[in-house]
Amino acid sequence: MPEFPWAWRATPAPASECTVMASRLPLRGYRHTPVFFKRTLVIRRQLASTPGLIGFALLADLWHKTFWTVSAWDGRRSLNGFSMTNPHRIIARATRPMMGVTTFVFWTCPVAELPVSWDDVRRRVARAGGGVPGPVRVRRPGS
Repeated sequence: MPEFPWAWRATPAPASECTVMASRLPLRGYRHTPVFFKRTLVIRRQLASTPGLIGFALLADLWHKTFWTVSAWDGRRSLNGFSMTNPHRIIARATRPMMGVTTFVFWTCPVAELPVSWDDVRRRVARAGGGVPGPVRVRRPGS
């Protein structure tokens, strides 16, 4: 599975709280993968300069046409601001027809608990009704 590993964008105090958002984004068909992936790269560039972002990661489970994301924010206000700002806002709308049932999960945790593991993301999404719990296997280069 291709992965963009956790990328830190800020270094807040380890004892501070953050808002975490995880998502499961299934595509309706394999034919949507190239467009979705290209749009993901645009959003990734936007994230690099978004105020309030602490860090983020992306996992592409191409076999199952599913993308997983996790990001940490200095608060829900920053996260909401990002989601309503272009290009994310336009891309989210344009991508909706190619998506299956998406799942978004939010929680707070101390910054010291970052980065969040993919297994934790998957468990939380499954509890929200958006996937099957179990390990997410990430292949590392050379493994």
